[in-house]
Amino acid sequence: MDIIKVLETALLDRDPNKRTEAELQLNQAANHHFGEYVTLLINAMSNTEAKTEPRMLAGIALKNSLTAKDHKTKLSFHARWIELDFQTKSSVKTVALETLKTADDRVASSAAQLVAAIADIELPRNEWPELITIIMENTKPENPEHVKKASLLAIGYICESADPNNPAIISQASGILIAIVQGCQSSEPSNVVRLTALNALVNSLEFIKFNFEKEGERNYIMQVVCEATQADDSDLQASAFGCLAKIMSLYYRHMSLYMEKALYGLTVSGMQSSDEKVACMAVEFWSTVCEEELEISLQRQELGLDAVEVPDSADLITYNFALVAIQDVLPTLLTLLTRQNEDPEDDDWSVAMAAGACLQLFSQNIGNYIVEPTLQFVGANISSQDWRAKEAAVMAFGSILDGPDHDQLKSIIDQALPPILALIGDESLQVKETVAWCLGRIADLIVDAIELSKLQNLLEALVIGLKDHPMVSTNCCWTLMNLLEQLCADAPYNESSVMSNYYPTIIGILLELSNKEDNDFSSRASSYEALSTFVTYSAIDTMPVVQGIATEVLSRLDKTIQLQSQVANSEDKGNLEELQINILSLLTNIIRRIGSDIAADADSLVTLFLKLLEAQAPNSLIEEDIFIAISSVAGAIGQGFIKYMDVFFPYLVKALENTESPTCSTAIGLVADLSQSLGLQILPYLEKLMNIFLIILNDGEVKRELRPAIISCFGDIATSIGDSFQLYLEFVMGICSQASQVKVDDSSMESIDYALNVKESVLDCYVGVVGGMAEQPQVIYPYFGAIFQFIEGVAMDINMSSTDSIARLATGLLGDLAAMYPNGDFKQAYQQEWVTEFIKKTRSNPVFEEKTKDAARWARDQQKRQLAGF
Repeated sequence: MDIIKVLETALLDRDPNKRTEAELQLNQAANHHFGEYVTLLINAMSNTEAKTEPRMLAGIALKNSLTAKDHKTKLSFHARWIELDFQTKSSVKTVALETLKTADDRVASSAAQLVAAIADIELPRNEWPELITIIMENTKPENPEHVKKASLLAIGYICESADPNNPAIISQASGILIAIVQGCQSSEPSNVVRLTALNALVNSLEFIKFNFEKEGERNYIMQVVCEATQADDSDLQASAFGCLAKIMSLYYRHMSLYMEKALYGLTVSGMQSSDEKVACMAVEFWSTVCEEELEISLQRQELGLDAVEVPDSADLITYNFALVAIQDVLPTLLTLLTRQNEDPEDDDWSVAMAAGACLQLFSQNIGNYIVEPTLQFVGANISSQDWRAKEAAVMAFGSILDGPDHDQLKSIIDQALPPILALIGDESLQVKETVAWCLGRIADLIVDAIELSKLQNLLEALVIGLKDHPMVSTNCCWTLMNLLEQLCADAPYNESSVMSNYYPTIIGILLELSNKEDNDFSSRASSYEALSTFVTYSAIDTMPVVQGIATEVLSRLDKTIQLQSQVANSEDKGNLEELQINILSLLTNIIRRIGSDIAADADSLVTLFLKLLEAQAPNSLIEEDIFIAISSVAGAIGQGFIKYMDVFFPYLVKALENTESPTCSTAIGLVADLSQSLGLQILPYLEKLMNIFLIILNDGEVKRELRPAIISCFGDIATSIGDSFQLYLEFVMGICSQASQVKVDDSSMESIDYALNVKESVLDCYVGVVGGMAEQPQVIYPYFGAIFQFIEGVAMDINMSSTDSIARLATGLLGDLAAMYPNGDFKQAYQQEWVTEFIKKTRSNPVFEEKTKDAARWARDQQKRQLAGF
């Protein structure tokens, strides 16, 4: 194979067929002749007579053969490299390091990525010990700029992908830090090198935690970064402020001295920079400060610490940096609100957007202290002739509604609402959009500030906004949704609501808005979402209006099916699918709201949904939404859905067997829903479904998120069919036993979350099985020990036992098991100290919902009965 020619074809050939053929050749070589493939690629990358593009692609292709986003694929690639002979690996590493020194910037960049990919495999295995030393040498001041840049780029990539908790990686931290600091310091003449080094430092900050604990090393790192904020290059300044933000997020507890000595002044100066990137990153620093202090405050509340109490852990001490900075930082933030984008449709992140987001965090952090200075700014600008000043005033007001005292804000809103409502007709689009957003914030956070006598004024303003530009109407839809959620939570159970009189007018406008051909600024999707909210929170006297919505959108859905054959291109197809998804979501909410009264229309609904399902291409995005809509019909008519099972079942089986499609997960949930709706009527279909589940669970290559979904589904089936589940009990309990022992492959958040999800699904299943077998205690008896041991594991796991939903399930299951054996059969088990402690901790947790505490009380009562033996 002429690898250079193949690479050139894959990258540069104008003929798509030839490009595809070349890519296929490369893939086949990687899969079947990996050693030869690696050798060809490394030779191509080092071939100085070849063009830049194939050399660069050779490095990227080689890097791609060593790493992947998918965890399993990545592990298999790692194993393939590890099994490669020593000589080939050594040659690749030598050439990769040598190529870092090439003057060709793009080739050097691909070499940096390759070095990092190899390091990701070998450093955790204590291999390639000379790597960091070589890179340190490359970053010394006397080296050429391109060598230092490429080497620092490699360091950044290494730190970005490696596990910061791996001891073998941490052991390299000092060398990594030396290499980076050599490039960061102000004596480095090249801004390109300093910028690359700073970016690498951001990626390395988690690795150098032990270095950062040492005051001398910490001082030097902070000095280097602070100096970079004063550089004559705006990219370098912006990167330095970004680095300071990352340092603040990781090492808040060490920042007091640096804030006092330098950071207050440096960041305020940076916020005032005329360069957008610099100002945004300086604002980001203060957003990070607020986020850290809010997190500390939350943790202190959970532990029951008061504002002045000194905790045992330094991580829970707050220095109130935001409060101290209010005199200097807050006026600067408010001024920055006037630096909006000139073009109202330009959604690029601006300094004004960054300042608004930061102001919201300040408000949550310092509460009442933010109100007076902000109101002074609002009062001085809201009546201005300059649209920038007016928009900034409304943005400032809307940004401080979460944090200060609720009652204080109520009186302020009462005064501010009339002038804000008046601006809904302003000439400036930016002002109108922000007014609609501000009204949404009021409706969401402090709806009781809107007196019912003034509700009509607000709704009249929203009607005006709905008919305005899509950017305004989208925010008006959001405001309406917030109003309904806050004011009409109990409306479905009542004859009427405060919003009932406005249903005909507003829903008429929303139906018109949702019938647009385009979805500019998500206005059509927002109108459908608002319609769904009106349906969900509809009172009894508005049901005729809801019926009218149903008739209209059913007609629209039928028309979209007819349009599918006329779709000309992928853009039109995407637009049509998006519209169908919006309609299906609205229909689903209508069906759920109408409930069993939908039975008369069930035939036409199911026929339409199946017609739509039949019209879809494989793996279509809309399949999930069709299944959810069908589930809503089953939930509404219960056992009446059995008449549709024979015709629907093949679609369900097809979706379950297509494990690569996202619809598979939805289909698993639908099996649970159908079992609840049909009860024992699902039995004729159950053997087929359970066999499919077994095949999925035994498939080592299947997407792993399907496993917890299936295990949870077993619990729903057991609850629904009761004693009939005995046929599958041994099989399911064996799966639960195996799943409860799940171990994480690594320390990544993805793996940890997966293990937690599996264990929670096992808990779901046990709850369902025990509930389903409540009248058959002798059947559960052999499994009592395994279930009880699993609950103990949940109780001892801080992540699980402190999660509201999990604690509720676990304590409820403790109570259910005890109630199942009222004669004290398992008295000894319930005497264990952890049982009493877990129930007590759950019952007294201040952040848990009342129903969780009720479950704990039930468990405590049943524990007492078990211990008493009656």
